[in-house]
Amino acid sequence: MLPFGKSWEARQVDARNTSHVDTRFRPEVFFVGRTEGAGLVRDFLGRVTRRCVIVTEGARRGAYDAIHFDETLTYDDGEIDIWRWAMTVGAGDQYVAAEATVGSRIIGQRIGDDYALSFHRHVRPNAIVAPRFFTRFTLLQPDLALKSVKVDLLGLPIASMTAVHRKLVN
Repeated sequence: MLPFGKSWEARQVDARNTSHVDTRFRPEVFFVGRTEGAGLVRDFLGRVTRRCVIVTEGARRGAYDAIHFDETLTYDDGEIDIWRWAMTVGAGDQYVAAEATVGSRIIGQRIGDDYALSFHRHVRPNAIVAPRFFTRFTLLQPDLALKSVKVDLLGLPIASMTAVHRKLVN
């Protein structure tokens, strides 16, 4: 069983019946409601160091049609990391986002059909330098997204994450 509920066989899609009308990843749509998924973290040499289950819960709130969602990553070593996001559509193909531990002024942008954002976030208390996260979402199916994260410190790659998020039907 996959961590998000159904066996792979039950999730297979017949490509002849899959609509490819809108392949753009739109966070303001995808993260409203609940998603479940899984990911793995690799070190700079490409070795798998950790695995996690990922759950998001989001809702549309506020005067600016913003979405707010919590992203909970539960790692196989017992660590739980919660990211608290707020995001709204900006001008053109840009988004304005904030995360509780990062702060505001995060600018997301469209790269082709993908959605990408880059920001610095401290991962250890009292750390002098915060690693930079470059995150990119690609819509694989209307309810399934691939997340690729590259993490660097002072320009040197230190880790990466590959994950999937499946949007659950309410």
